[in-house]
Amino acid sequence: MHIPVLLNEALQYLDPKPGDNFIDCTVGEGGHALAILKMTAPDGRVIGIDRDADMVLRLKESAKALAVNDRFLVHHGNFSEIGDISNQYDFSPLHGILFDFGMSSWQLEESRAGFSFRNIEPLDMRFDRTRDTETAASIINSWPEESIARIIYEFGEERYSRRIAKEIVVSRKKHRILTTDELVGIILRAVPRKQKGIHVATRTFQALRIAVNSELENVEKGITDAINLLSTGGRVAAISFHSLEDRRVKQIFREGSSSGLLKILTKKPVTPSDEEIRGNPRARSAKLRVAEKI
Repeated sequence: MHIPVLLNEALQYLDPKPGDNFIDCTVGEGGHALAILKMTAPDGRVIGIDRDADMVLRLKESAKALAVNDRFLVHHGNFSEIGDISNQYDFSPLHGILFDFGMSSWQLEESRAGFSFRNIEPLDMRFDRTRDTETAASIINSWPEESIARIIYEFGEERYSRRIAKEIVVSRKKHRILTTDELVGIILRAVPRKQKGIHVATRTFQALRIAVNSELENVEKGITDAINLLSTGGRVAAISFHSLEDRRVKQIFREGSSSGLLKILTKKPVTPSDEEIRGNPRARSAKLRVAEKI
C-alpha cells in the first residue's frame, strides 16, 4: 500500500478549509487528495490528475466506495496541462495545488513498466502507456552513445555515465536490450561494484525515467502554470525526491518571490521526521517546499 509522504506537513502548509478547491497534480493512489477532501467538506472539491491510466482507473474504483460524490474529480492527463484541465472543470477559485513527484508503490512493484531494477520487466518506463511515445528500450537501443551518456550524467548525476553508455552500445550490437535485468547486468559490468549507499543501477534508471517522461520540463511548466492559476492567498506545495526537481522548484519560487508574486513559506525545505522514515524508508529523500500567492 502506498503511504503518502509528508502528509501532515503538506496539510499544515496548504491549510485546507471547508469549501476550498484544490488540485492534486500527481494524485497517485489518492492519499493526499482524500485527506484534503476530508478537510474541505462538505462542499470543497479536488481534481486529482495522473498520467498513469491504470492508476486513474484504480483510484476511480476506490472513490466509488467513498462518500465524496462529485467533489472528487479524477482526471487522466499530464499536470503540465493544468491550465486546460482546470478550465475544463470550470475550477475556480483555486485555493491550493499540490505536486508530489515521487512514484507510488504500485508503479514500482506492480505496474510491470520497468521502473524498478529489482524486478524483471520490459524496459518501458512511460507513466502514460496509452500514448505511442518513446520508451526506455528505444532510447538505449537507438540513441547515439554520446546522447545516452549525457542523459545518464545530467538526469542521473552518474559519474560513470560514459562507461555505462559505452557498455550499452557494445551490448546492443549483440542483441537488443529489452528487459530491466539485462540493463542491470550491463551497468554491473560497467560500474565498480564496491560503492556505498544506493544500488549501482539507481541513477541510470532514474535518468531514463526522467528522459522518457520529460519530467523536468513538466515540473517547470506545471508549477509555473499552477502559480498563475492560484487565487490570491492560494498556496502551491511541491514534494521532490531528487535534487534536479528540488532545484527547479526552488528557482521558480525564488523568481516568484523576487517579482512580488509569491511569498515563500518554507525558507528551508521540510523533510520527513525520523519516525516517518522508519515507517516508510522511501520517504527519506523527500523535500517539501511551499509558497503563497500574494
